[in-house]
Amino acid sequence: MTNVLGWELARAEAQLTAEGKTVRRIEVRSKKGSKGSDRRVIKTTETEGETVVYWSAFRTEIKE
Repeated sequence: MTNVLGWELARAEAQLTAEGKTVRRIEVRSKKGSKGSDRRVIKTTETEGETVVYWSAFRTEIKE
C-alpha cells in the first residue's frame, strides 16, 4: 500500500482505489473545531478487506 499520509483526501482515495483497495473514510475533528477547507490524511489502517483513511480539515490560508 502506498503511504498517503499528508495527502489531500481525494488524491489519496484515488490512489488507493487504483491499487484495488476498498477505502472507508473517517473524519477526525478537535473539540474546539476550526474552519478548514484543506482535507488531509492524518492516519491509515488496514483491516480485512478495506483500508481505513482518517482525515481532518486544515486551515491553510493565512489570515491578515
